[in-house]
Amino acid sequence: MFQYVLIWCFLVLMTAQSDAPEFLLTPLIRNVTEGDNVTLECPARGNPAPAISWHTNNDTLSTTENQTTLLIIGVSQSKNYSCTATNRNGTILQTFNVNVKKKSATFTNQSKTACPLEFIPKRVVERHGASLSVICRPTTTSAEPDIIGWEAPIGKWNLNMPDNKSATWNVEKFEDWTFEPFCFGTFSDQQCSVTLPITLYKTPDTVSISVQNHSGPLQEGRRYTLQCDVFDVAPLAALTLSWLWKGEIIQTHTYDDHLTKTPENVSSTWEITAFRNYSNDMITCLTILDLKQDGPSQQVNASTAFQVIVHYAPEFLLTPLIRNVTEGDNVTLECPARGNPAPAISWHTNNDTLSTTENQTTLLIIGVSQSKNYSCTATNRNGTILQTFNVNVKKTSTSTTTTATFMNQPTACPLEFIPKRVVERYGASVSVICRPTTTSAEPDIIGWEAPIGLWNLNMPDNKSATWNVEKFEDWTFEPVCFGTFSDYQCSVTLPITLYKTPDTVSISVQNHSGPLQEGRRYTLQCDVFNVAPLAALTVSWLWKGEIIQTHTYDDHLTKTPENVSSTWEITAFRNYSNEVITCLTILDLKQDGPSQQVNTSTVFQVIVHYAPKFTDEYDSVEVVTGGNVSFGCSAEGNPPPEVKCNYPVAINARATTRGRQHTVSITRATSANGGIYNCVATNEVGTATWQTTLTITPLDHTTGVNYYLILVVILVIIIIMILCYYFCTKKHGRYSLISARNNDVPLHNL
Repeated sequence: MFQYVLIWCFLVLMTAQSDAPEFLLTPLIRNVTEGDNVTLECPARGNPAPAISWHTNNDTLSTTENQTTLLIIGVSQSKNYSCTATNRNGTILQTFNVNVKKKSATFTNQSKTACPLEFIPKRVVERHGASLSVICRPTTTSAEPDIIGWEAPIGKWNLNMPDNKSATWNVEKFEDWTFEPFCFGTFSDQQCSVTLPITLYKTPDTVSISVQNHSGPLQEGRRYTLQCDVFDVAPLAALTLSWLWKGEIIQTHTYDDHLTKTPENVSSTWEITAFRNYSNDMITCLTILDLKQDGPSQQVNASTAFQVIVHYAPEFLLTPLIRNVTEGDNVTLECPARGNPAPAISWHTNNDTLSTTENQTTLLIIGVSQSKNYSCTATNRNGTILQTFNVNVKKTSTSTTTTATFMNQPTACPLEFIPKRVVERYGASVSVICRPTTTSAEPDIIGWEAPIGLWNLNMPDNKSATWNVEKFEDWTFEPVCFGTFSDYQCSVTLPITLYKTPDTVSISVQNHSGPLQEGRRYTLQCDVFNVAPLAALTVSWLWKGEIIQTHTYDDHLTKTPENVSSTWEITAFRNYSNEVITCLTILDLKQDGPSQQVNTSTVFQVIVHYAPKFTDEYDSVEVVTGGNVSFGCSAEGNPPPEVKCNYPVAINARATTRGRQHTVSITRATSANGGIYNCVATNEVGTATWQTTLTITPLDHTTGVNYYLILVVILVIIIIMILCYYFCTKKHGRYSLISARNNDVPLHNL
C-alpha cells in the first residue's frame, strides 16, 4: 500500500513540474527584396506558457500580447529582429537577420503558381458576423513547407497534427469588412504567402418605396417618380434591384462598378404616368444579392407592396335617355357614376335641388304630371360633371289606363335575383345579382334603388347589376331592382330576412327567489333577450330529456330584435329536487337559409325544501336487566334537519349523533333506564317528532334458555382451563433417567 502512495506522489510531482521556455523553430537568415512584406515566426513552449515580445535595435516593438508572428510591411533596410520568451523559470532569446537586397525577387503573390499553398475552402462567402474556419495547406506533398502559419490578428490559428504541415484559422464572429488574412509558408530557400479571398455580405435592413416630392394619392394624368430605397446592404457589386408590376419585372438596376465592401444605402427610381386603371395595382421593389459560386443561394429581400392609388374626376356610366311616359306613371331615373374619391351625387330640377338620400344614384318620380328636365351632378375634389334627363309626359283621357307595369308585379316584371332571397345574420355581408329572367327580355337600363351599400353593372353587356353591402344592419330596408324596357319600366323587391340569435336565455321563478316549498305551485319563466325575427322563433321546455311544452310566435310580424318570455307551471314535490330544467330556443329560418340556430339556457336546477320525516319509527324496545341495548332514529328533510332526543338521565346511557342519525346506547340496563324516549327533527320548513318506550325486563321473568346459556359458558371455560394446563405441563416437563452404571451422570431436564 505504501508503495502505491509513493508512486502517486511521484506522478503528482512530475505533473506539477515547471519548464523553462524553449523555441520550436530555428531562426533563418532572411534575404528579401526591398518593399517586400516579411513575416517572422517565433513559436515557443514552456510551463507556465511563456510571454512573447519582439525587439529591434534595443527597442520593444508594439505588438499584441504574446504575438508569435511579426509582420513587417514593405521592408526598406537590413535589420536584426529579436524575440524573447519569458516565464518564471527563465528567459530565452533568438535573433532574425533580415537582409534587404536592391533587386527583384519573387516571394509574396508573384503569380498564382509561385506559392504552393491553397485554402480549404478556396474562398469564403459568409454573412457578416458569422463564424469562419479555413485550412491552409501545401498544394502538393513534394512542396512541403518548413514553417506554415497565418498572419491574422483577428481570430486564432493553430498547426494541424501530426505533421504540422497545415494550419487552421478560426474566427468565432467575423465582422471586419476589409480585412484579408494571408497564409505564409517558409520553404528551403524562400518564403511566400497567399491572401484568402473573403466576401462578407449583409442583406438590407429595409427596402421601401416612396414617391419623390409627393405624398398621398396620385392624380390622373400626372407623371411621378417612384423611388426604391435599400438601406444597409453589402456588397453593392453583388446587388441587383428589380421593379415588379403585375407580376413582371419591368426595370432592373445593378451596381457592378461599386467596389466598396462595407454596407451602404442605395436607391433606384422608376417613372410612371398615373392612369385611373392603375388604381389598386401593386408595385414591388425586389433586391437580390447574387453571391456567385461557392457561396449561399441568392439572398432575396422584397419590399412591402406599394399600392397605387389614383384620384380622378367623376364619369357617368350610363347615357341619359329621353323618357316618354304617360301622365300618372312612376318614373325612375338612373345616374350611376364613378370616380376616386367616390363622387357625391345630387339631383336638380328647374334649378331646385331635390331632397334625396346621400349619394342616391336613382331618382323615383311617383305619378308624373308634367314634362320636366331633371339633372344629376357627380362631384369629387377632381371635378364636377352633369347630365340631364328629359321626361316628356303624354296626357291621357280619363278612360285610358296605363299599359306599363311598374312596382311589385312579379309575373309582369322579367327580373330575378341570385340568390332568390337573402337570409343572413345581422351585420353580415350581402351580395345579390339582379338580372333578366330571359335573354329575350333584356332591359335597356337595369339598376338598384339601394342607398345602403354599392352596386355596379356587370360587364361586358351591362344587362345585370350586383348589389354589395359589406355590413348589413338595417332590419327593415328592402332594396329594389328596376329595369327599363322598350316601352315600360318595372321593379322587383328583394326579400331579405335578417336574423339574430338571443344574447341570453335564462330561467327564473315568477314572484319568488330561492328554493321551492313542497306542495306549492310555481310559475317558471324563460326569458329570451334580443332575438329576431320572432316569427321564426320556437321556445321549448325540456325536463328529464323530453320536451314538455312549446311556444311559437308566428303572429309576430316585427323584423327587429325583441325580448320575449315563455312560462310553465309546476307543483313542487320532494322527488323533483335536483332535477334539471332547460329552456331551448330555435330560430327556424326555413329554406334558403342556414340550418336551425339553437340557443340553450344555462340549466335551472330545481331545489325543493320540505319538512322533516323520521325514517325509523318503531314504538317500543325491550331489554333484560343488565343487558346492553342501542336504538336510534334518523330523519330526512331539505334542508337537512337537526335531530335532538330527550330521555331519562343515567350514567350508563350515552347518545351519539352522526348527521341525521341519532343513537342512544345503554350498557347494563337497569330499571332506571326504562321510560319514554322522545326525538325532535327540525328544519326551516317544519318539525317532526318521534317517540319510543324502553322496557326493562327483570331476570326472573326471563325464560329457562338463559340458564342453559350460562351452563354452556361454564363448560367451555372448564375445557379451556384443562387444555391450558395440559399444554403448559408438556412444555415444562421434568425427567429423571437413572443409569444402570453408577459412574454415569444422571440426565436432568434443565
